[in-house]
Amino acid sequence: MNGSQKILNKRFNELSELRHVLRESAIYFQGAKRRASFSSDHREDSGLLENHRDEATDSNISPSSVAGVMARSRMGIFERILFRALRGNLYMNHTEIADDVIDPSTELPLKKNVFVIFTHGKELLAKIRKISESMGASLYTVDDVGEKRREAALEVISKIEDLKNVLDNTLVSRKAELSKIAETVEAWGVIVKKEKSVYHSMNLFNYDTTRKALIAEGWCPTNTISIIQQALRNVTTRTDSTIPPLINELRTSKMPPTYHNTNKFTSAFQAIVDAYGIASYQEVNPGLFTCISFPFLFAVMFGDVGHGILVTAFTIWMVVKENELRKKKWGEM
Repeated sequence: MNGSQKILNKRFNELSELRHVLRESAIYFQGAKRRASFSSDHREDSGLLENHRDEATDSNISPSSVAGVMARSRMGIFERILFRALRGNLYMNHTEIADDVIDPSTELPLKKNVFVIFTHGKELLAKIRKISESMGASLYTVDDVGEKRREAALEVISKIEDLKNVLDNTLVSRKAELSKIAETVEAWGVIVKKEKSVYHSMNLFNYDTTRKALIAEGWCPTNTISIIQQALRNVTTRTDSTIPPLINELRTSKMPPTYHNTNKFTSAFQAIVDAYGIASYQEVNPGLFTCISFPFLFAVMFGDVGHGILVTAFTIWMVVKENELRKKKWGEM
């Protein structure tokens, strides 16, 4: 869906640029035709040169003209490069587009100009095209015949309207699909996190090629071994596995890691102690004393009745709203 959206947007932007090119080039061709007719009416040898001028116009304008759109900021450099590369053998006219134009390649709004360049010879025409493309210009084919230009303009307008309807319908469809996805994206996120945690844990296992089994070694509290065994049995029953997992207690001389069993009240004080350092295995845990000493020292620092009342009221409010506050996402708080 996103790929089709990009293709349609690019096509729509290209047609919008072509519409500007056809509109501005039509104005220029009409002006050039009026100037040509005016000059032929006021010259004495107009009758002798009329046929020759018409033939030159038909042979030079149509096959030897390049029209396109370019960013306004590059027009000055573009003109100088063309003048030096072609040694002045060209005639160029450009007009500013009033509104910002969405660039088909970058999809960013830019201020652009429509330009038409006339020259003679296929080599010079090819050189102009190469220079234009290297400068980031978008080239379009414009016919010198007024009737064909009008037909092309009407066709472009019709295509733009059709594309606009398609883009509007596509946008509505995308919104509907995204609305459906938004309803389940949170559940998907939970599933993905669970799968990632499972794979992360399984990556810590060692694969035994002889027995074709995964072996993991770790630490757990002694009084939770029965709980772990029950959890493994529940998983085996739920997954209908024919091979039950086994858990064995190993004897080792390594120093076990420190584990402090906390609850929602003591976890905050234990976190304060762990910020300074974690006690060694079977060492006295100072977190128990902190549960008493920290509130006492905090009260000594703020020995004010009014301040104490406010803190106590706020604490009571948090205790009452505990379940509601726990459901909200507080980030790092």
